[in-house]
Amino acid sequence: MARRAWSGVGQGRQELFERKRQVVLRTAARIFSERGFYQTTLADVADELHVSKPALYHYFKSKDEILLEIQRAAIAQMTDAAPDSGNGRERLTAFVRRYVAMITDEFGTCLIMTGVLPLEPKNRQSVRAGSKNVEKIVRDILRQGVQDGSIAPCDPKIAAMLFFGALNWIPYWYRASGELGTEQLAERAVDFVMTGLRPR
Repeated sequence: MARRAWSGVGQGRQELFERKRQVVLRTAARIFSERGFYQTTLADVADELHVSKPALYHYFKSKDEILLEIQRAAIAQMTDAAPDSGNGRERLTAFVRRYVAMITDEFGTCLIMTGVLPLEPKNRQSVRAGSKNVEKIVRDILRQGVQDGSIAPCDPKIAAMLFFGALNWIPYWYRASGELGTEQLAERAVDFVMTGLRPR
């Protein structure tokens, strides 16, 4: 599949360049999640893509840069998932569905499974800042829900930490080839989160 995606028939040069970068990122994200970042070499990624290791340097300078781009993409998906309309409960329901879709995607799974410690210190700070922004989005949604009465009174900070603690465990046990599809999983996650936050 990676080999087919790497081909560029009928594409312009810039479009092909960006497509190949995305293929490298998604392939690396999957391997990092399966084998571990430190246990994976650029040669492993190149072998999976059926290209030479030097060919990868045309798209990325290092393995660290690849991981950084993966994690930035995952953070962007989380941020873009933030709904901006509806009451707190409606916004949180929508966010849970999109968040589950994100963390079961190659980028999101890699972010959760790999963490930020393998990154260089300056890059680590950048990803942590992005994660803090995502946490703030959830706290703000919870705060709105408490204020409009659609969510039970709670400490938004503690509730957000419990939220991420539960959902971020999904990549460790979920398999797309299992009984639940991502949409079914998202619905189960919505039921789990919202049951605890339902106004009494």
